[in-house]
Amino acid sequence: MHKTELVWRERTSGLDVIASVWTCNASTVTARTVLADPCISMIFIKGKDSAEVILRGPETKPRSEVLLPGHIWTAIRLQPGVQLRNFPVEQIADSFRTVSADSEGWFHFEGQQLQFPGFHNAEQLIIQMQKRGLIIGKAIDGTEGPKEGISSKSYSRLVKRTTGLSPHKLKQLQRIHEALQLLQQGAPATKVAAELGFVDQAHLTRAAKQFLGHTPRELLRVPQKP
Repeated sequence: MHKTELVWRERTSGLDVIASVWTCNASTVTARTVLADPCISMIFIKGKDSAEVILRGPETKPRSEVLLPGHIWTAIRLQPGVQLRNFPVEQIADSFRTVSADSEGWFHFEGQQLQFPGFHNAEQLIIQMQKRGLIIGKAIDGTEGPKEGISSKSYSRLVKRTTGLSPHKLKQLQRIHEALQLLQQGAPATKVAAELGFVDQAHLTRAAKQFLGHTPRELLRVPQKP
C-alpha cells in the first residue's frame, strides 16, 4: 500500500441529509484510494488562483486519485436518497460532473449563485440549497429493506431512482462503510464480521478488498473514509 501523506479531517453533521463532511490537503503530490461510496458528494477544490466543484455520483468500486499540493479539498457527502435537483443520479454512478467556479469560490448551480463552504459551516450551504429547492429527497437506509405496505418491486424502483443503485448494492455499500467505521474504532475483524452479518472474517476481507481497495488490517492505516 502506498504511503499516504495528507492532512485529513472528517466529521458528522446535525443535518439528517448529510452523511459526513471532510476536508484534506497534501504537502506533496499524494495518491490515495477513493473508497466505494453510496453517497452523492459535492467536492469543492480551492487553489491559490483557481477553484472547481466536482459533483460525484455514488461509487461502486474503489479508484485511485491524486491530490496536488497547494489545494484544499472540502466535501459534503449527502445521505443516500438525498438528491441534487436535475442531477441524474441513475446515470452518473461511478462518474462525475464539474462546475466551474471563480477564484473567490463562487459557483453557479441550476442558475443559482452559491459560495464554497468551509469545513465547519457546510450546513449553511446545504440549508440554503434546500430552501431554494436545489436539494430534495430524504435518506434511505438500505439495510432495513422495504417498509410495510411497499412491494419489493416498488421499493426497488424507488431505491434505483433516488440513489442510482439497486437495493442489494446499496445494502452492500452501507454495510461495508459501517464495517469500516467499526474497524477504525478498534473493533476486531471477527467481531465486525459477526455483528454485520458477514459469513465469516474471510467474507469481510473479500468485501473490503472489493469495495474499499484494502484488507481490514490495511484500512487501519488509511486516514480517510470516503
